[in-house]
Amino acid sequence: NAAFSAFLANAGFANLDAVPVDALTQILLNHVVQGDVRSNDLGTGYISSLSTATPNGNKMSMHINTANGVLINGTSKVVNADNIVDNGVIHLVDKVIGLPTIVTIATADANFSTLVAALTRNDQPDFVATLSTANGTNPAPFTVFAPTNEAFGNLLTELNAPNLAAIDAATLTATLNSHVVAGANVIASQLSDNMTVTTLGGNITANVTGGAKLTDANNRNSNIIAYDVQASNGVVHVIDKVILPALN
Repeated sequence: NAAFSAFLANAGFANLDAVPVDALTQILLNHVVQGDVRSNDLGTGYISSLSTATPNGNKMSMHINTANGVLINGTSKVVNADNIVDNGVIHLVDKVIGLPTIVTIATADANFSTLVAALTRNDQPDFVATLSTANGTNPAPFTVFAPTNEAFGNLLTELNAPNLAAIDAATLTATLNSHVVAGANVIASQLSDNMTVTTLGGNITANVTGGAKLTDANNRNSNIIAYDVQASNGVVHVIDKVILPALN
């Protein structure tokens, strides 16, 4: 009850009756996972809820972190697990599990901490505001190719840079833009061989034979190592190498 009270206050609703029915339905569905999933069945990673409040109507992804209990999307903690009922199991959470955006996914997943640091560096455009844009509002939806922390570490070695701060603002902006497609929620099955993918930083080429990969303007290949992490305003694919814009 306290979680719903906080949700209503934060969203500016006087009571549950003030929440639009469609929105409330999708929020409630975002608390339901198909199957009898006990707490010891969960591991750090992604699962799908029953919410379909996504650009393509596919099921919503939720990030689960089991490093210290069970944390959902970086904010909602399971405080009472494994309450068994006739037709399933109930886990009590301390916060309403909102519909995640691209930003929610990035900040919840520790594998993207360097990406988040880059996106939020004080000399960069307001990527957080942009990637929080609701679906149906320009420039959403988005397709984001998200490099892991290891990918960023390898990039620093490749560029002979001691740390992220050593990359100048313009280069970092162009690099981050090269990972974002605006106006399209492109799932993995929509990629094809020799497909031109137009990002905010220029064109890259997708190929799927032998495993999905992206080739940047410098003929460098990034493998897609996890795909179709679905948010309310776009989709995230995880890549193992940072995409670079054309380098002089």
